[in-house]
Amino acid sequence: MIKDLDKFEMSALMIKLFECRIKCLELHLKQSQNITKLFLILILCFIRPNYSFTQIGSTSDFPVASEFSIPVSPAFDLIGVNNALVARPGNIRDFKVDWAFKSWRLRPNLALQAQPIWEVIYNRRTLEKYQKASLLMRTLSTIDLSAGTIEDDSQLRRLSFAAKITVYQQRDALLNAKLFEESAKSFDERRAPIEDSIHEIKKVLRFIKNSEKKDSLQSVLDAYRNQSDLLDIEQKRSNLEIASLYTKKFWNSSFVDVAFGRVFSYRNDTLLRLDLKGTGIAAWINASIGIGNKILITSMVRTVMVEDDLNGEKNVLWSGGLNFRYGSPKFNFFAEGVFTQTNNETIFANLNVNLIQANSLSTSYGGDWRISRNVMLSYGVRVDYSSTFKFQTISPIAGIACMMR
Repeated sequence: MIKDLDKFEMSALMIKLFECRIKCLELHLKQSQNITKLFLILILCFIRPNYSFTQIGSTSDFPVASEFSIPVSPAFDLIGVNNALVARPGNIRDFKVDWAFKSWRLRPNLALQAQPIWEVIYNRRTLEKYQKASLLMRTLSTIDLSAGTIEDDSQLRRLSFAAKITVYQQRDALLNAKLFEESAKSFDERRAPIEDSIHEIKKVLRFIKNSEKKDSLQSVLDAYRNQSDLLDIEQKRSNLEIASLYTKKFWNSSFVDVAFGRVFSYRNDTLLRLDLKGTGIAAWINASIGIGNKILITSMVRTVMVEDDLNGEKNVLWSGGLNFRYGSPKFNFFAEGVFTQTNNETIFANLNVNLIQANSLSTSYGGDWRISRNVMLSYGVRVDYSSTFKFQTISPIAGIACMMR
């Protein structure tokens, strides 16, 4: 009973002392009219005199990447506007936008890409939930949704939707708990006084009846909560920074991606009507394997079924390709070849139906340059040949991929 009484008396004494300080500050409030600032100073001195906000606010303005590379949009991959027809597999774990230029004119094409399951379930300040997830859920978190649209030189437009999932990845930096142990411990130590202060302010708020004082103190509580949120953001960025050091070392790790997509060709006759010329459905697999520290070999197998909406004729295309890439995570160069077979050779010349812009043989040469952590420039030259290996066309291709961090 004595101990309980002492605790009660101490609490009452603290409240009285707090109210006395408020009365003293009210004289200054009439002059300064800055209630929030004065109460912030009061709480800092009253609850945690040895703590300041400078301990919290060192969030980085430059979030770094956890992906081994910035992969191309599957929607663009389907309609053949990337610098490489044999795309590098991989995860983005973020939102991304792509611009592509595939013609002799400055005609931008746009694609959007995201991983919704990762963003909704596993994009947290700590990686504990992801690390404890089952193999199935970790695999589902790599589901990638994208949509893109392009316009060619004949003003024929193509619209594509694609879904991709990574069924195998040789390394996953986010699963290595030992990489993040020291960082997690450091952030927990920094977070503890903030959580204690929030708890103390909530206790004091219960005994304040004056609405103005209560509102002012509530603003201080909101400020602490905001600092807690900033610390969460900083910890997520720190996790990505640790992961990026790992990915730089293993930039050419092996991956296997499986993708499905739909593609349409159309013309905009009016604002309220789309004149569809052809529709198609596709499925493809991309697999990569690294050799040493500088070589990455990627293969692709794809099948596309296309229907001509004018006569209802169905055509099937089978494609296979190999890409040889040499370089580093900062920049690399590639050369590739893609062969395509079909049940109707005339489809290659029919732009309304050749939705993936395929040819009997296509070779591409180019590279990728990661300008910054969030931006990658892709460039290349594509040369198309007929089934008799006769030269047909040559096209310059450039693209920009931007992670929306």
